[in-house]
This record gives sequence, C-alpha cells and structure tokens, in this order.
Amino acid sequence: MRPGTPYHRDLFCHAFIDTHVAFEPERLPWPVLDPETLALIRAFPFWSYARSIEARSGRMVELFAQTLDDPLIKEAVNVQAVEEYRHERLMAHVLSCYQIDAAEIPIAEPRASREDFYVFGFGECTDVFIGFGAFSLAREKGFFPEALLAIFEQLLFEEARHVVFFTNWWRYERARAGLDRPFLRTAESVKYHVKAAMGTVGSAPKTPMPKLEGPFAQMFADVTPAHFLEAALAENRRVMGRIDDRLLKPRLMPVVATLALAGVRCLPPRMGSALRAPSTAATSEAEAA
Repeated sequence: MRPGTPYHRDLFCHAFIDTHVAFEPERLPWPVLDPETLALIRAFPFWSYARSIEARSGRMVELFAQTLDDPLIKEAVNVQAVEEYRHERLMAHVLSCYQIDAAEIPIAEPRASREDFYVFGFGECTDVFIGFGAFSLAREKGFFPEALLAIFEQLLFEEARHVVFFTNWWRYERARAGLDRPFLRTAESVKYHVKAAMGTVGSAPKTPMPKLEGPFAQMFADVTPAHFLEAALAENRRVMGRIDDRLLKPRLMPVVATLALAGVRCLPPRMGSALRAPSTAATSEAEAA
C-alpha cells in the first residue's frame, strides 16, 4: 500500500468507520465494588486530569472535522468526535457511579487549525503508548476488578484506533504534499511529539499532572523503568495486533521505548536499581529537603 493514494484513504477511513461500536456508557455492566477497591479507586489522583483531557478532545476533534473538505475523511473524523465525546460521558458516569470527587480543571476553547491537530494527534500517540503500560501494570497488580478492566479495555482500544487513524491520515496528507520522505517524516514526528509534551496545544489543561502518591506509590514502588517499558511494548503489540495489518501504526514511541529498554538493560545492576520508582517515604524526604 502506498500512502497518499485513494486506496490508502479509503482503507484507513473505512477501517475506522466500520470498527466503530455503538454503546451508551450508562448502560454498560458497571460492577459493584467492594469497600476496599472503592476507596482505592476514589484515591486515584488522575481523575480530574483525565476528565479535562476527555472534555478537550471531543470539542477539538469536532471543530477540526468542520474544516475538512474530503467527505470521507470528514465522516471518519466526525466518528472520532462521537467517540471522544462518549469518553467524556463515560468518565462522568464513572465519577458519578462510584461517587468520586474530581474537580473540573478549566480548559480554554480549543483551536482547530491543522497545526494544532497535528500536535493533538501526536500527543495522543504518546498518551496511548503510556496508557498501554499503565493499563498492563494495573491489570498485573489487580488494581481494577475484571469487569471494570473490560470496560476500560474498550476505551483503550478506541484510543488505539484513533492514533492509527491519525497516523494514516497524517501520512496521507504528507504524501499528497510530496513530503513523505523518511528523514523529513521522522523530524516532523519528533517535532510534534515535543510540542505536545510541552503543552503547546491551546486547549491543553494548564494544571500540572498530579503526582503518584499514597497507596498508589506503594503499589507501584517495585516497578522499574525496564518493567514499565516491557509492559508498554507488550501491550502495544497486543492491542495494535487487533487492528488491520495493512494500516500504518505509530512507530516513534515503540522505537524510542525499545532503545530506552536496551539502554536500561545495559546499565550496571546498581545503576538499574537506582532508577526504580521512589518509595513514598523517599519522595516525602526529597520534597521536605
């Protein structure tokens, strides 16, 4: 398959549209949680941040769809907007269902220029890859009951579909503009990943990412960088394996993670141990210093 061709456009658009699954978040089989699990979930520090991210995503994708001329691509992006808004509703239902106190983080009205959407899309590529590692470790640690894991797995799979669609759309656009050369493509990808990491999207939340602390820091204190990278790479292979192999998949984060994992494995044992996630006590001491 050659990027930039009508066949490529039809493939990535129809693959995305045809795999859309209609459901209502409120009607999913939400499990009743035991008091211990419920207390742990309520103490999860990222609910407010996740809520703001989902609120931003739906509006940005919807606005960007309105700028597109190609009817098929516009239809696919509108399907993504439906799913992004549904993620926001799902998040709101989780907070309501389990009585989780998560304050809203104000976000600015999103911009919908092509440049902003590039940053948004590459930022999602990073977020999804990190999400793969976090989800895999949460499953390994028994953080969520199986019934809840199944619901969040559907959410993660939809996000994986989003970044695959974005990657193919971006390559399609670059190829049509005569800019799909390997070195230039890699440089552009790195540039937008960095912009996303720096929070340069106009609608990005201004509140810093919360720290992992309390029972969560203790639960994941034994997770080394190598352990996290292995988990993320394995989950990336598993989830991306569910998506049509003819489609282009995000490559930068898996390549960077593979190189980082090789580097960590080459470190002397003592150095590798020093890279372990700090314990809650050690974190408290460092903050007090």
